[in-house]
Amino acid sequence: MLSSDRRKVLTLLAALPLAGCGFTPVYGTNGSGGALRGRIAYRAPDTPEGFRLRTRLEDRLGRTEQGDYLLTVQLDIEEVAVVISSAQDINRFNLPGEATWVLTEPDNDTPLASGTAATFTAYSAFGTTVATREAQNDARDRLAIALADLIVTDLIVASAP
Repeated sequence: MLSSDRRKVLTLLAALPLAGCGFTPVYGTNGSGGALRGRIAYRAPDTPEGFRLRTRLEDRLGRTEQGDYLLTVQLDIEEVAVVISSAQDINRFNLPGEATWVLTEPDNDTPLASGTAATFTAYSAFGTTVATREAQNDARDRLAIALADLIVTDLIVASAP
């Protein structure tokens, strides 16, 4: 019983600093994340990575054909060998990726917000050709998802009042 009361008090004390700082949930009723939902149309490269990125953006921010805003994304993905065996076989690859994005109004090229999101992922090339190809495809999907999540975070920060 005493342990339960202690947890309640500690929880209240932990939340106390947030009460006075103007903290508002991003996806709350007045949050900046909810204000963007369903208002952005997307333009990404016509590649598997571009498709996955666009799908993730739609999952996070909603899908619309004609939005109040247009988000244009350019992807730059490299493939770097990082582990080479003594037999000169490449056993692991890094995939550093960069997504340069610009948010505009559909009929106006003046950027409302822009930025660059960068991260990386990796995959193992130690196995059969089929396994290596699947690992590469999975790594590219993970990279596109991570870049989309970083873009969403940047958009939410940029749209905050």
